[in-house]
Amino acid sequence: MHTDAPIKEWSEEKIWNPFNSFKLLAQVYRWRLIRRGRPIPQPVLVTVDPINACNLTCVWCNSNPVIQSHHGALSEQSLQGIAEFLPRWKSHPDWEGGVESICIAGGGEPLLNPHVGDFIETCVDQGIQVGVVTNGTRIHEWIPALSRCTWVGVSVDAGSTRTFERIKGKDRFRRVTENIRALEGYSRNHGTRLARPGQGYGISYKFLLHPLNMEDIAPAAEQAKALGCRNFHLRPAGIPWFKLGEQRSFFQDMREITDLVNAQMAAARKLEDPHFGVFGVTHKFSPRLSPHNRFHQCHALFMTAVFMPPSRGSHQGMDIGLCCDRRGDSSLTLCRNITHARELSRHWGGPKHWEMFDALELSQCPRCTYQPHNQIFERVILEDQMTYRFI
Repeated sequence: MHTDAPIKEWSEEKIWNPFNSFKLLAQVYRWRLIRRGRPIPQPVLVTVDPINACNLTCVWCNSNPVIQSHHGALSEQSLQGIAEFLPRWKSHPDWEGGVESICIAGGGEPLLNPHVGDFIETCVDQGIQVGVVTNGTRIHEWIPALSRCTWVGVSVDAGSTRTFERIKGKDRFRRVTENIRALEGYSRNHGTRLARPGQGYGISYKFLLHPLNMEDIAPAAEQAKALGCRNFHLRPAGIPWFKLGEQRSFFQDMREITDLVNAQMAAARKLEDPHFGVFGVTHKFSPRLSPHNRFHQCHALFMTAVFMPPSRGSHQGMDIGLCCDRRGDSSLTLCRNITHARELSRHWGGPKHWEMFDALELSQCPRCTYQPHNQIFERVILEDQMTYRFI
């Protein structure tokens, strides 16, 4: 019988997990300092895109604009400057701590940058926790450095060679799964940070749900556990921002989509144990898996930043964007071709930053990574609907 029930995100035993957005409530005391005309606290997390290039062609790619128009990489000097600046960045007199974590992702495949290993090592040595999102094809080149990360998310998105090739354009499934096994084994044998206990550490087998891979959910979860992954992490693929005029969802013409997914996820959850969890993260979507941005303004523009390769024509320096969901959108690029990360201090919280906030049209946004950030700012900080001071 068709029920179209909401997708169950996690089992009760796994509620305290890295994909639960309630963890953002820990940032209330930092975020309540975000006020017009006042210094803005430095983010707790930033994203670093080491390179705008990729060796796969995923059907849902949201990085085509930057790969095509800003094809390039951050230099070794730029990366080291970022690693040295972030823990020392203090942009508000009442907030002492610098940036605490970095997500290395892309504009493509981050492990294609030849300096990424040294960058990870320097960040960790500076006391910054590092997470990496990768397609997994180059893990074997960086295993010692990756083993020092808090987590590594591998975008496999398939449970078989056939599906992998269909959605990514190349047959690299065996290479990726072998790399996951090698990284997990190295980390466990050497007792590195990646091997620490806890649901938030370790390797996540990432699975972007799409009509072309729906039948692979349970087999992919079996692969994930067999390879030693800590998490199997499913979320729906979203339409990239530059294609929103063509369609709003990959699933808009499908019926019974959530029933199909729930059946596969139920089978996958039978694999759970204290060391392995299955998560289907859908709270940033509507029940029909379409964009559902339930907030009025994007205060997340003051909560994080994206360090990107510089604009075309420059081989040094970097650009700073404000949204990982809209890479390549010039209206959300705070500064261009700056020569050192410390120059961001001159722009952060300044007039241009607030002008970008005022001008942002939410109708142009895809599924919002930062929806929970904005809901917390509006409902918890501005409106105090949770009376959060009463614990």
